[in-house]
Amino acid sequence: MTNNLDKQITQTLKKVAGELDQPNFVMPDQVVAYKRKRSRLLGTLVLTVSISCALLLTISVSPTFAAYVKSLFDGSDKELQYAAQEGFSQKVNASVTDRGYTLEIEEILADPMRIVAVYSIKDQQKNFIHPDKLHISNVEVTDLKGNVIKETKTYGIEIQENYGYLTLKKPGETEEQKLLLQFEGNQIDSVKGNWALKIPFDLEKTIKASKVLAIDKTYTTPQGLQINLNSIMHSPTAARVDYETKWTEEAKKRLVQESKQVKGKVDSADPYVRYDDYKLNFHIENEKGEKVKDLTRVLDTPRKAVGEYGHSNRKYGFAPLPPDHQYILVLDSLEKTEPYELGVSFEPKQLAEKPVRVDKDGKTIEIMSVTLDEPLNEASPKNEKHATILLEAYLKDISYINLADTILMDDDTDKIINRFGWTIKDEKGKIYDVTGGDFKMIGKDEQGRNHIRIKLQSYEMKELPQKISLTSELAKKSYDLDWKVPLPMPKEDK
Repeated sequence: MTNNLDKQITQTLKKVAGELDQPNFVMPDQVVAYKRKRSRLLGTLVLTVSISCALLLTISVSPTFAAYVKSLFDGSDKELQYAAQEGFSQKVNASVTDRGYTLEIEEILADPMRIVAVYSIKDQQKNFIHPDKLHISNVEVTDLKGNVIKETKTYGIEIQENYGYLTLKKPGETEEQKLLLQFEGNQIDSVKGNWALKIPFDLEKTIKASKVLAIDKTYTTPQGLQINLNSIMHSPTAARVDYETKWTEEAKKRLVQESKQVKGKVDSADPYVRYDDYKLNFHIENEKGEKVKDLTRVLDTPRKAVGEYGHSNRKYGFAPLPPDHQYILVLDSLEKTEPYELGVSFEPKQLAEKPVRVDKDGKTIEIMSVTLDEPLNEASPKNEKHATILLEAYLKDISYINLADTILMDDDTDKIINRFGWTIKDEKGKIYDVTGGDFKMIGKDEQGRNHIRIKLQSYEMKELPQKISLTSELAKKSYDLDWKVPLPMPKEDK
């Protein structure tokens, strides 16, 4: 590519990217299934989606894609724009027409981290149809033999006025460089039809441009979680740290003891040991201590089991790191689900005078109101009023509390292993399922406790009882950490 052409492309990118509005990002709900056990949340509408499309990649840069780059990274991060300028954006222009509507894949950018495809819809008069009018029935990436790359079934969609931007996770389950991106839709607005595209693309160029560098640093948290940072990959559009986690022997015993404290709501079930029920929170800093914006919402990937008892491989993805700085990976905190008892009993009529407040063991719960309201959950019946309990809690280091029942199931037998969540009980001992609700972190109080606002709904409670008891046995607790590791950078070619 000549210097003059480089300048022309840069000017076009800047001009168009500055003129178009920023889109809203939409990430579909996801369900991650493990080999033996999985959890389900009652009262939650789960959107299951897949797509099929295939894109023949030729190297080019389009103003459309430049606008997408700016909007995704708020005009500050230039990784996708830079990758396009370097020749990694590939023009497609593959289309299919049915029932008077044309679905077109405009462009793709693919590397070992992610695959980004741009699509549009037009009617017979070539007018754009809003991308959210397309019902996507299947999305998947396969090799040339038709074998599905399962990791790419998880994706996000960003919507602009005329374009949809599909981001799939990296095809890490295969070493094949020639792949097929398949994209299928079965309805546009109210018109049902068949819009399917299948086009090949090639990762060879971006793989050659990617570097994997060893880190090999180990740390054990005070809670007994061993973390080994294996390596970092630098690709044209992102960077990713690969690491392993496992519990110490003492921590495993402690987790077993914790499981015995929480029986859940299935008395016949064995206690469930939460070896995998935790999350590590990272961020990246430059040498000045300034935080670098990351892309974990797009690049986060499910764990892969290496052994038993929570021993697994995990990955942390973020924006590419420009070579003009030094960078540090910072481990901020460990969030871990633990036994955590909360309970309050009250009479709804008491609330006419003032909220009901309970202070115990450094925890405070206030029942603000009990009303019959419209449903908060889309899956709940719309033609009924729902009993709604509004409570506020002040709790130390608690980052989340499950609202509705979480049902733990065995995949092989589809048998309920255990159930956890808030319990609502009246004065007669009747239990009402939580069928919806809302959890919001408000801030911190003067004691440094997290101020949390929770709404619990149940459409099973048709009228307010004389007395209500609320109990919860589990919460996600956050432990602050401060482990810092310098990140190796690829050497610039001379």
